[in-house]
Amino acid sequence: MKTDISNKDFFGIAERPATIGLSVLIALKIILLFALAYRSRFVMDEFGQLGYAKYLGNGLFDTVQPAKAVGFTIFCKLANLIGWDAASIMIVGRFQMALLACATIAMIYACAHALGQDRPRALAIVLILLCFSNVMERIFRTISEPLALFFAVEALLVVISGNSASARRIVFAGILSGLAFLTTQKSIYFNVALGMGLLVNAFIARQYGAGIKRGAALVLGWIVPIAAYCVVFGGADPLPIVRGLIFGPVEVASRGGVEYGGLRRFVLQTLVHNAILYAFCFGGIVLGLLRIGALEERQRIALTFTAVITALVFVHDQPWPYVFIMALPFMALWSLGVLDRNAADALPMRFARALLVIAGAISYISNVLYLRIDNPAQLALIARAEAMVEPAEFYFDGIGMLPNRPEPSTLWLDQYYILKTLHEGSESEAYKILSNTPPKVIIWSYRMDMIDPVIAPLIRDSYVQIAPNIRMAGRRLRSGRPDVFKVPVPGRYNLYTTNGQPADGKVEINGTPRSLPLSLEAGVSDVVLRSGPAEALLLPEGDYENLIVAGEDNAELFRGVYN
Repeated sequence: MKTDISNKDFFGIAERPATIGLSVLIALKIILLFALAYRSRFVMDEFGQLGYAKYLGNGLFDTVQPAKAVGFTIFCKLANLIGWDAASIMIVGRFQMALLACATIAMIYACAHALGQDRPRALAIVLILLCFSNVMERIFRTISEPLALFFAVEALLVVISGNSASARRIVFAGILSGLAFLTTQKSIYFNVALGMGLLVNAFIARQYGAGIKRGAALVLGWIVPIAAYCVVFGGADPLPIVRGLIFGPVEVASRGGVEYGGLRRFVLQTLVHNAILYAFCFGGIVLGLLRIGALEERQRIALTFTAVITALVFVHDQPWPYVFIMALPFMALWSLGVLDRNAADALPMRFARALLVIAGAISYISNVLYLRIDNPAQLALIARAEAMVEPAEFYFDGIGMLPNRPEPSTLWLDQYYILKTLHEGSESEAYKILSNTPPKVIIWSYRMDMIDPVIAPLIRDSYVQIAPNIRMAGRRLRSGRPDVFKVPVPGRYNLYTTNGQPADGKVEINGTPRSLPLSLEAGVSDVVLRSGPAEALLLPEGDYENLIVAGEDNAELFRGVYN
């Protein structure tokens, strides 16, 4: 978009000082981004989506719920290979996403240049983007949307970089759009938006034949990675992979977010938290649409793309806070349009500048305050649980908190499956997991609390709480008191004190004195602690020093993550 503001004067500052100042402010934002990536509390989805990488090449299409493309899983496999334990895998994954975010931000800068912005204005657009709370708090998370966004921005950049959107460029953009789709099928939004950009531009330019050809080239490029993906993962029988790509997302989309209720509040939340920034972005988009016929081809394509993706994201029926990052980078491209509108009028211009400065200052303060919603308690929990589960042993939590330990099933306990579990009772997958393939360790969270009415009979006499949010196969024994132990996991068991030290004592199993350690088969046993400490834990044989601690479950583990 042509600008009325001199390239030598931005915000009343000469080009070089403005460039330096904006670069410094962006650098501070990048530092904060990595600090947030390292410190911010994990959302449950991050554990699940990053943890799927451990199943790559091992029945992934049969186990991940719902069936979906695994492009993001392939990307995050690197974190599993670099990380040396569960906590480090999560942090490496976060830094991997933060680096990806930097690449996406760099491409937004390039898009701004391609749309006619000079260096200070392109930097200002990047800074405005980084002032959105959703971007700073979500774009580093180990979920699929940031990777899909990377491919979508790259696809748009390819289309608008040249003087004309040639067929070769559009095919390449289609390939990138296909890669975005293989990351998350929600990327169909990007695909539709780019297609609409090409078609609207052709319609305005009255190049109907060229529009059809460009649309065909985009679809051709899109099909190439999809077809390759299905052949690579499906081999001689790619149809199951095709069905997973189509019907997995359809299952989720058809359910919508009705189980949660009130998800539209996140739309209001992001609008309130970023009101000034949204005003500039929406204002710039509207002003651009009012004169779309006068814009250059690249600007028409980019503006239509932005308008379509923004509309699709904001009407999405599951508007979790991270979904907005799919639109915000493109919206930011038009955020300076309001300044152009008021360039000739000093008072409105000064007012607009002051508003942007205020919004920017608030964003830095908000980023620092968000660090209070931190993750040390989460990382300590997974480190403790990991130490109790050998690489070949099972654990379960319904959210995949240990990315390097196997689970009996990748059952994902979102609200839909929680309600499904409560409805199906003993026929539910959760009940069958704990009865047919019981894990050694269960990591407890509020989601496990919600299905407790169903699984309680399988937990009560089979697992013992040995630390906050951790249950292990075993039984708490008190001297002389008979206890029923429904052994969930067969193997060698030993006696431990309540702080994890091996305990000297004698136990009686089904009326027969047994020496320790002892082998137990799955089934019901009557256990009596005949000598030793007044209270002891009968647990699978292992080293639990510094692992067993008293305390109630931490209810704060996932609190505030969507605020």
